[in-house]
Amino acid sequence: MLVPVQTSGTKPPLFFVHGVQGVMVLGSAFASALGPDQPFYSINAVGMDGRRPVIDNIRDMVLAYVEEIEDARRSGPLRIAGMCSGCLIAIELVRTLQQKGRQTGAVILADPPAVPYGFDKNVQPIDPRQPHVAQQLYEQVRRTFLDYASRPYHDMPFDPRDPQQTHAAILAGVAALVAIAKYVPTPFPGSAELIVSAERAPGFFHPQMTWHKFLPGPRVVHVLPWNHIQLFREGRAAVARMLKFILDEPAAFEYPAERTVERSVA
Repeated sequence: MLVPVQTSGTKPPLFFVHGVQGVMVLGSAFASALGPDQPFYSINAVGMDGRRPVIDNIRDMVLAYVEEIEDARRSGPLRIAGMCSGCLIAIELVRTLQQKGRQTGAVILADPPAVPYGFDKNVQPIDPRQPHVAQQLYEQVRRTFLDYASRPYHDMPFDPRDPQQTHAAILAGVAALVAIAKYVPTPFPGSAELIVSAERAPGFFHPQMTWHKFLPGPRVVHVLPWNHIQLFREGRAAVARMLKFILDEPAAFEYPAERTVERSVA
């Protein structure tokens, strides 16, 4: 579900994909920091508003998001970013858009998991067809959404005071969680620029870690001094500044394919 946060501006629009539970809550915070010349769209899980059926697989999510992106911006260059596990969706969006001939620049990944769910041996398979599993997922997403709604700097793509809207949003959030949990990504050879928390940084620097296999192309890694949760709370202004720095770069990725640039920001 595409939410136009800021449609004015001359820069290539930024489409920012939700996290693991289907909501992109920092659209206004990021758009404000990026300035009035940066168009900004938040991508929330399909069905978040209860108007469309929910989607529980990445392939169909990507196709739906591409359709929404192209409806909003039929032509011209654009940028794609993802938050947390939504980074996996962002990569597939860029892959698909590039196959369609769109200019996307480097995919922007904001603190993806050190090991994607599909490769994390500590994560048990999720079968939402089992009633007790479905109930646990529902309660998990409900608690997360209530916590999000309690923070004044968050955008909620539904009215948390409305039980019917909240129920529909939770179902979409559960479907997004299930989709990401069962998705096994394939290597993306394109350019990537990452903003990672100090907590997750080791997963991107060690050559034996998973992301070195998933992102074999040129990449830049920026490290910010928080853990994952803090990064999008206390550190959200720093994330926004880093986004602005990335988007304002005059030329994205002129590095040789074998080179990785890693930056640590205090």
